[in-house]
Amino acid sequence: MSKNFLKAVGLTVSLALVISLMSLPAGAAKTGIRVLVFAQGFAWPELFGSTGVDETERLKQFEEKEGVDVRIEWGDETAIRQKVAADFAARTGRYDLVLVGTDGGVQTYGYGGFLEPLDKYLELYPGEYFDPQDVYPQFLDANRVEGVLYALPYYSFGAGIMYRKDIFDKYGLTSPKTTDELYQVLEALKSGLRGEGITDVYPVTMRGAPGEEPTLDVAGFVYAWAGYPAWFEGGAMTPDQIKEKKAMPIFTGDFAPGFGAFVEICQKYGPPGISTHTWVDMMNIYAMGKAAILMPSAINAYAALGVTEDEQVKKYTRFAKSPTGSGGKQIQSFWTFSLGINKDSRHKKEAWKVLTFLMGKESMQAFAERTQWPNVTMKSVLYSDVLIKRYGMEEIKLNEESILEAEPFYFPYIPELNEYMDRVGTATSEAIAKTKPVETVLSGLQTWALETMLRAGYYKK
Repeated sequence: MSKNFLKAVGLTVSLALVISLMSLPAGAAKTGIRVLVFAQGFAWPELFGSTGVDETERLKQFEEKEGVDVRIEWGDETAIRQKVAADFAARTGRYDLVLVGTDGGVQTYGYGGFLEPLDKYLELYPGEYFDPQDVYPQFLDANRVEGVLYALPYYSFGAGIMYRKDIFDKYGLTSPKTTDELYQVLEALKSGLRGEGITDVYPVTMRGAPGEEPTLDVAGFVYAWAGYPAWFEGGAMTPDQIKEKKAMPIFTGDFAPGFGAFVEICQKYGPPGISTHTWVDMMNIYAMGKAAILMPSAINAYAALGVTEDEQVKKYTRFAKSPTGSGGKQIQSFWTFSLGINKDSRHKKEAWKVLTFLMGKESMQAFAERTQWPNVTMKSVLYSDVLIKRYGMEEIKLNEESILEAEPFYFPYIPELNEYMDRVGTATSEAIAKTKPVETVLSGLQTWALETMLRAGYYKK
């Protein structure tokens, strides 16, 4: 092969490249990736600014490097959930990355075929941003439906008790290890506080508002008292298991003791109006020093520490692992703020790059440094200097133990989970408010669940 021939080929290729580049419009190399999510100003301010609408230099660097243009759309939680559902139903692929928490979104949309399976992306496109080996398996597993990974987690939490050590010490109490001890502690707190004439501080704050929110915690009580996810006969967890065993709902059966305990604790030991309280209310009550315990979603007390002006709350708040119920299992409360790739996205590889960046080590470390909450997905971040300095090694280790001992699958993973979460939470609120007796509430829940499963064809012969 002659040198002249090589020169000719080289010149031809060079000219073709120049012409090709000259013909590209400005900005055409960047692929737009649309993200639909809530928590504006709280999620990723290091990328989108404190307002959520300003591109930071770090985001611009990432976009330039990866050839993407990240376009994020915010809204309140209810509106975003509705938009996600509408986009999936229309199959437009308008949004490439969508919010799908583990309290119904992953399950409903995973079974529905609306989410892109992610295991192959972990294998084929590992990238530099996200190391699955650094993530606690429980947080990834919670985003799996029948073994298939459909989303990656951002901030996440497991169960625990946050309590005021100064108040506990005053009455000679220690953190409860069992639910029997929990009742004893709550009664001692109530007697001690009332004995001193303190009527505006309550033994515990929990959440009981209508809707899906309390179900994460109520289901954790059910699991602890029954010793298994007692929603369907035999602890059936998936559509196939329910169909194969023809497992009926058991809301008037083994579901009832844990449900009743949650309701009773709210009624006897919680603040007034608890049947309307969301996570924001329980956080604020604890932040104002009006409760000695916040449980079982301990993350809300860590949030309280970030806003409280009460020096006693700041100084004496401690974390303890969730107590074990009569069924031999710990009370659970588990959730991950997750994003998945829309199955109808036309830019899945680019969306994967953005997803791993948003959920990766850099973003998780920024979350820890900004919030100083230990509710992170990665071991390296949990044991980072900022969190160890804030809480001490002992509390960090307790948080890790709580994660490792957590059972993400303490409620069924079925396509109808979104409906169940709403119904169970609303039933809980009704029972706490005493608008109906607990037995009547559970009977109504049982009837609704049976009708729902029959309508969905679970018990066909």
